[in-house]
Amino acid sequence: MAFTFEKETTGYKILTDQNIIDIHNATMELMETFGVKIFGQEAREIYEKAGCSVDWESQMVRFPRKLVEWAIEVTPGTFTMCGRDPKDDFVLGDGEVSFTSFGTGLQMFDLETGELRDTDTEDLGNFARFCDAIPEINAFTTAVAAQDAPPALKDFYEAEAIFQNTTKHAILDAENGHNAKAIIDMGIAIAGSEEALRERPFFTLCMCPNSPLEIHDGASQVIIETAKAGLPVSILSMGLTGGTTPATLSGTFVVTNAEILAGIVLAQLVHEGNPVIYGSSTTVMDMRRATSPVGAPEHGMFGAMVAQMGKYYDVVTKVGGT
Repeated sequence: MAFTFEKETTGYKILTDQNIIDIHNATMELMETFGVKIFGQEAREIYEKAGCSVDWESQMVRFPRKLVEWAIEVTPGTFTMCGRDPKDDFVLGDGEVSFTSFGTGLQMFDLETGELRDTDTEDLGNFARFCDAIPEINAFTTAVAAQDAPPALKDFYEAEAIFQNTTKHAILDAENGHNAKAIIDMGIAIAGSEEALRERPFFTLCMCPNSPLEIHDGASQVIIETAKAGLPVSILSMGLTGGTTPATLSGTFVVTNAEILAGIVLAQLVHEGNPVIYGSSTTVMDMRRATSPVGAPEHGMFGAMVAQMGKYYDVVTKVGGT
């Protein structure tokens, strides 16, 4: 299968055409010879049935190149991110840049007292209402965590706070398949039926691989349940160059590309043609403080690389802002 550069446009490019081809080939070799560790049994069964080599003891899954490239090919290159109100609809993959809030903050300065404190459900609702009023923000990503909620119910508190305070497309978190299914049921109740939600999905569920080269059980369950429902899923890698991924930008990009593509393969095996967002908020590790600086120049460089790779694959992309 040959991908093309037809969707390439002018703009900031960190990769040459040959760089992109080399990264793709290196990713295919990595996935085929080394693999990705998949903790979820159901996911491993799906991969094995599709022709992947599964080591059940080590939980490593190795991917045939043809399977990965098939999954890329059937992933939609454009789709509508629906709001609960059609006025909030916007299109991904049409060449325009769309914007969402960043997530998921754990602390904030209290607007009344100025003191630094942990975030709660009320804060999340306030942020959702604030972003709902800003026309330049197209979608709302869970901006802060509902840390006042019981841990087992946190996903539900957050979904409720967002649904109650914005009609824009929501990008939500779910810890596992059970929580994903429950949030989908909330969406069905709001939409009126399963068919209505599938026709106009007004939220996306997001999962993050564990770098390097792991997808934990809960994350694979989220992909499976979301794809079964025919809803968009965001697969967002957060590699940490020099920490959880190689010290070079190209090496890190190959690793994170493999993680994301492993998730895309799973989504397409469950529901061929399912909308998927190729996501990345990869940055470098601050070696002095062992932190992940989102404002690092390399974070923006990775964003440019992801945009180029997405155009080459003809899939929609999402990157963290700087």
